[in-house]
Amino acid sequence: MSDPYSTFVQSLSKNVQPKGPAAAYTAVHVIKALIVIESSKSVGRVMLSRVLGIGEGSVRTIIKRLQQQSLISIDSIGGCALTSIGREVLGKVKKGMVSSCKVDLSGMGVGYPSYAIQISLDISAHSVLKLRDVAIKWGAEGAIVFNFSGGRIVVPSITDDLSQTSPSMHYELMNRFRLQEGDHVIATFAHDADSAEMSALAVFLFLKGIQ
Repeated sequence: MSDPYSTFVQSLSKNVQPKGPAAAYTAVHVIKALIVIESSKSVGRVMLSRVLGIGEGSVRTIIKRLQQQSLISIDSIGGCALTSIGREVLGKVKKGMVSSCKVDLSGMGVGYPSYAIQISLDISAHSVLKLRDVAIKWGAEGAIVFNFSGGRIVVPSITDDLSQTSPSMHYELMNRFRLQEGDHVIATFAHDADSAEMSALAVFLFLKGIQ
């Protein structure tokens, strides 16, 4: 179920004019833009366009709407930075995302660039197939869900103990993440690193009620 912050961000991707053309970006692009701006001292429209994979016109619209909502400030040369309100909103939306990074999924027989997000959310309402479908919609070739339960890493329908079936993959995840009981790692893989990262974020936001 969406919280007020998620609903607010979702609204940023809606058309201002009900009868206008469909927006060429989604709430996922908006969140990704905020994350990129947060991690950069100052980021401009050209860089955001490249990272988000959408046109500069759409990025210009995103920037305008974020500024109108006081989520970002823009300096004299067009660089964007998060405001205190922007940091608060992004922090609330990212609640449940423990950490994220590139991962090596070769232990699962995957040779594509891969990205994973460690989450502490209840995902029981969604099947692994549904989460994979969301990832594929965003350019991934596939997705793998790892659950940390009873001190073991479980891969639904594949193994009840990853350390026994793929020690190298078990080591990779334990080395990359500080897993706590009930945590999940959503790993997506794609032909390029940007698509892998974007699709992993899309899955996380889907779990938060943002699409």
